[in-house]
Amino acid sequence: MFFLLSKILDFLIAPITWIVVVLAIALFTKNILRKRKTLIISFVSLLIFSNPLIFSICNNLIPSCDRVVSDNKKEHFHAAILLGGMISYDESKDRILFNSNINRLTQTVELYKKGIVKKIFITGGSGSILYPKKREASLLKKYMITYFNLPEKDILIENKSNNTHENALFSKKILDSLGWKNHRLLIITSPLHQYRGQACFAKQGYKTYIYSQKSQKNSLEKVLPKNLFLPQAEILLEWNNFLHELIGVITYKIAGYI
Repeated sequence: MFFLLSKILDFLIAPITWIVVVLAIALFTKNILRKRKTLIISFVSLLIFSNPLIFSICNNLIPSCDRVVSDNKKEHFHAAILLGGMISYDESKDRILFNSNINRLTQTVELYKKGIVKKIFITGGSGSILYPKKREASLLKKYMITYFNLPEKDILIENKSNNTHENALFSKKILDSLGWKNHRLLIITSPLHQYRGQACFAKQGYKTYIYSQKSQKNSLEKVLPKNLFLPQAEILLEWNNFLHELIGVITYKIAGYI
């Protein structure tokens, strides 16, 4: 039920959804004053939610993480905990499709190949309402073995969880049985999701590290004129992710998950 509600909420909170709703009102209303107001609201909303600077400022509302490490060969970890949420299933071709979170996968493989992590632990069940039996962790393990030639013995999975709380809760049982509680474990997930991911594992008694690929170049790009004044379509999608995560953090705190 919680999983289904989260999918519905993602649609309802999307800025583009409300912009379309307001435009629809402007299109069908016969009241000239209301039509003018709704057109102005939709135009201003589109400018605000496509502005990189405004998004960057709001992005800071997500709390920062503890124990953040970057790509450093001097750092070594027993395992990388890879959080799911990066694929969908194509039934017609019986294959997986990656979304914008694919960096979670490539970063994990890169760290393993460099010897920074010894093991890979994938956590994630089905992220699809239509295909509940297509479990992400299982599919990703097979993908890593087939296309990245990673040894099966170094990839462990938890494939029943449907959200971040369950990622940590169900993983704890497996990690405890492996005796990994006192090992150095590195969580790999998307930047916006890092705080909630780490906090959920901390609630289960696991003090983990967070992997970050942020660079000075990315920080400098934020103040370029194009990011200060020009609207960017991809920022609308980023708002979807941000609002989803912000509501997720608030909800998890109320529920006592973090």
